[in-house]
Amino acid sequence: MWSSSRCFCRAGFASKYRATKSLGEPPVCRQGSASVTLAGCLLADKGIDFSTLHLKDPSCKGHMDPQSHLVTFSFDSSNTCGTEVVKNGSQIVYKNCIVSSNRSSVGVITRQDKLKVDFSCFYKQPEVKRVSFTIRDSSMVQQIVSGVWSYTLTMSYFSDAGLLKPVGLNTGIKLNQRVWLQLEAGGLDANMVVIVTDSCWATNQASPDDSLRYDLIINGCPNPADGTVQMQGNGQGTSSVFSFNMFEFSGGSSEVYLHCKLSLCPTQGQACAPSCGGGARRRRRSARFAERTAALITMAWSN
Repeated sequence: MWSSSRCFCRAGFASKYRATKSLGEPPVCRQGSASVTLAGCLLADKGIDFSTLHLKDPSCKGHMDPQSHLVTFSFDSSNTCGTEVVKNGSQIVYKNCIVSSNRSSVGVITRQDKLKVDFSCFYKQPEVKRVSFTIRDSSMVQQIVSGVWSYTLTMSYFSDAGLLKPVGLNTGIKLNQRVWLQLEAGGLDANMVVIVTDSCWATNQASPDDSLRYDLIINGCPNPADGTVQMQGNGQGTSSVFSFNMFEFSGGSSEVYLHCKLSLCPTQGQACAPSCGGGARRRRRSARFAERTAALITMAWSN
């Protein structure tokens, strides 16, 4: 019986609890679990049988350590024991309480004090991880000489559609943030020749021939499988722009290399702008000319 195993609290042991008018230790909060420990002798001093105590769920009772006579009540994610979960600003609060049952009641009366010990655990709400990328070079410039043509090809990133906010070395770009890429040729007469962006693709290695490849521009048109890719001015002058939402490769690779293949197209007697409608795309007449003047430019970003 509870009375036969009655234990008394030593003055030194009980002093720290009595000074704060508590019956035990503060809650111990861990990720996904919590526990509260009460002193069995303090409960006995108040005439409370620990075996009548439980959490909100009556099946969650305390366990008394036979050595220390400390009684522990606990819950975790697999057995919440009636824990209430509420959100308070940026915090998530787990609330429960230790209460006594009416097991010692006789008819309409009881001779045992009722007990209710409320306790809470506060957890900071998990933040959404945002991966930030930086462009290795604010712009990539490449001097190209092909036959009679000599020009400078520049690839630049911008964070706005008006191309007024260049993405610099210290500019953080978030996943799924839209970026605009401008390809511009300097030193060409737009009345004689234009540049056409034939293809753009990404790899997680510096080599443009890497087996892991993701296409953004195919045959001069946005990849139809990626609805974020948009293009303007391709084959209509000495510069073109396309935009897409920033991405990274699955599998933890932090490197992304973007490669673009461009060609020159004489404007006399032919249409140079690819047709990206639903019908068949027009092919440029001077395919052999385009192959001779093809240029490849690469830019990289990493997190």
